[in-house]
Amino acid sequence: MKQINIEDIDINNSYFHFTEKSNLSSIEEQGLKAQVGDASKMVNDRPRVCLSKGGKGLLGIKNSFIYEFKKLKICDIPEGYRKYFSIKDFSSNEIIETTAVYDALEKRFKDEIYLLVDAQEGEDFFSEEIHGFGSTFDIKGKENHDIKVEKLSKLITPNGNSTFDVIQYIYNRLLEKNPGKEDLIRSMNADLSEMLQYINERKQNISIQEIVSKAIKDGVNIEEVQAYDNTNEKNMEGLTKDE
Repeated sequence: MKQINIEDIDINNSYFHFTEKSNLSSIEEQGLKAQVGDASKMVNDRPRVCLSKGGKGLLGIKNSFIYEFKKLKICDIPEGYRKYFSIKDFSSNEIIETTAVYDALEKRFKDEIYLLVDAQEGEDFFSEEIHGFGSTFDIKGKENHDIKVEKLSKLITPNGNSTFDVIQYIYNRLLEKNPGKEDLIRSMNADLSEMLQYINERKQNISIQEIVSKAIKDGVNIEEVQAYDNTNEKNMEGLTKDE
């Protein structure tokens, strides 16, 4: 199966399908088979190949996906997703903690890839069935209809090839291309935005912890560093006071 760089396509008029990396070998042999996947089971769908149209559709389905998971009880986590959660007992009726959802779906998205699909209306889907998992850009393919491998390409980005890389690329591109509308974009993708913000803040906290750990390992006295920082803050306060 050929690869195609996301920078070389017309994102707004392209069709996408996500799948686990482990499915690639069978897809390269058989194409996309219509089935009821774990995501489709959450909305009681029938055997199909579900697609997203454009960057907004791609983000929309992932945003809806995160939203649905945040409402789930632990016992209702789909079987194929349980390995991504740090949960030992899945019998609980409690709602999944939001941070646990974010941590698990980050792992899942990094374990997926996106395929670019040369889908044709009337052949692979009907126009009246473009409303799928929550986005008007989400397309429910024809029931029991497979898509041949000749119509598929692996989507790659400059920073990586996982679903997580694709999401970040399109989300950041949307923000960059629409100055002044950042708050609207974040609002339209509220659950996805919150998840990305959480991941970034978690990385920053880990980085700080790593710096402190390295300083301790290298024999730096953390109390002296803190005292130095406090002295600098007081000096800065003195400089900013009115004469």
